[in-house]
Amino acid sequence: MESFTKITTLSHVIVGFISLILFWLPVFTRKGGKLHRKIGNLYVYCMWFVVITAAILSVKNVIIQQYNAAIFLGFLTFITGNPLWYGVAILKNKKKVSPRFKQIHFSINIAIILFSIMMITYALFNLENGASILMMFFGLLGIASIPQIIRDYKTQMQGKSWFKEHYVGMVTTGTAAYTAFLAFGGRQYLDGILTGYWQILPWILPTILTFVGLAFARRYYEKKGILKPAKKKQERVPQTA
Repeated sequence: MESFTKITTLSHVIVGFISLILFWLPVFTRKGGKLHRKIGNLYVYCMWFVVITAAILSVKNVIIQQYNAAIFLGFLTFITGNPLWYGVAILKNKKKVSPRFKQIHFSINIAIILFSIMMITYALFNLENGASILMMFFGLLGIASIPQIIRDYKTQMQGKSWFKEHYVGMVTTGTAAYTAFLAFGGRQYLDGILTGYWQILPWILPTILTFVGLAFARRYYEKKGILKPAKKKQERVPQTA
């Protein structure tokens, strides 16, 4: 069991590090080109390996009663696996979303919401634990996605761009990968630099940068004409008698 855990951990770290590098290559290659697709597929395969091994290590942490690590790894498994599947599956549902696609997507999102509720509950009963703040942060992020999940399930991707859905999904997987790298792998290097509440930074910084990066990406692709500009709500002018 110990040797299996070591092999799983080592392979998880190695393939994860390769994924961190591969993540950037499709960003700078021609979208839809042969090289973009090949590197993109290789990135997806590597990330699925990372997700599966993370799930195994999460179960291992439950067995040895390392519940904090188990919860964080388990949650990262869900929030990485969901956009990883979605970002690829949406390419096969460009024109019309199939019922199976919607069912799988909805089921995964429900699992994430339930996991988020569990994290918040666990954090509330373990407030003296330093990890409780992070659990509350990620748990609330999961809960906040409920309205969007309901809208996605009711609609047929009408008015949405498959291109945007694809790159947002892939970028989200990179966010999760870099979060895991900084929070777990980089902990031994950052412990002496980040102290106190600053230790939360590696957990939330990739998420913050992702929101900023996606905002810039949207503006860039709108200027390129690839994405349609977001419709602005028109203010109603009060009628005079």
